[in-house]
Amino acid sequence: MKKTIERINCVSGIISGTSKVALVAMGVAFLASCNNGPTREELTAKVDSLSVQLVNTNKELDGFMGLFNEVTEGFRLINEAENRIEVQSGDVENGINGIREKVKYDLAFIQNKMNENRELIAELESKLKNSNYKSSQLNKAVQSLTAELAVKADEIKALQEELATKNIRIQELDEAVASLNTIKDELTAKNFNKSQIIADQDNALNAAWYVVGSKKVLKEQRILTNTGLFKRGDVMEDTDVNKECFTQVDIRNINEIALGAKSAKVLTTHPEGSYTLVKGEDGLLTLKIVDGNAFWSVTRYLVVKAG
Repeated sequence: MKKTIERINCVSGIISGTSKVALVAMGVAFLASCNNGPTREELTAKVDSLSVQLVNTNKELDGFMGLFNEVTEGFRLINEAENRIEVQSGDVENGINGIREKVKYDLAFIQNKMNENRELIAELESKLKNSNYKSSQLNKAVQSLTAELAVKADEIKALQEELATKNIRIQELDEAVASLNTIKDELTAKNFNKSQIIADQDNALNAAWYVVGSKKVLKEQRILTNTGLFKRGDVMEDTDVNKECFTQVDIRNINEIALGAKSAKVLTTHPEGSYTLVKGEDGLLTLKIVDGNAFWSVTRYLVVKAG
């Protein structure tokens, strides 16, 4: 339960931090806009828009928090019922009247709470998946709750085995264990699929594409258009751009790109100072990314005209 409480505190921190960040962003937008000389109406509209986004985000995160609290309370009640069964198991063995019925009741209660928690976690996963708010911490917290549900299934199974050693077979207990084992198998499969989905989403969020080619090749692939004697040309403006000629990379892992040419020009927009072109001993150029976050901040496509 301590770990569950820590997860809830973590989610609370995310909510608080999000509100603070949004307010700071509003202030920064205010100051930046003042420097650029906007009209009062433009500034008011911008602040109102940010305020609406903040309210919607806080409502969404409050919903997440409510579900986390429900799941945590469910685990607390399950723990209490487990403790009661452990205390009563000795009395069951000695045949004290009424104790067996209490054990059966507690087992049914545990099974119901486990099913409720499974449904709440599924609802939380669905809301998080469909939310515009993306947080790796929230994803990890949900995975942790799912893992705890699987651990509880193991604990109930261990309790059944303990009672079995004392020749105490309760039909309801066997049924509860069978149900919980089914839950555990489902959770194991779901965890694998969810981990794969999260990994795919993470890769997509960090994906970028680049292409290096002569002016002629770039024009043929519709990457460079509207060129002329006194025109620089448009880059990535044509709807018929052939994106298949681009190479996909992970921006977390790529620091340099060999251009294979003695002269080159970066055509896409990347902040000054975020990269440099370095000539090797063979006279060929390599694009070295100095600041990855800044380099890919404007566009995730890199177009280099070689030669």
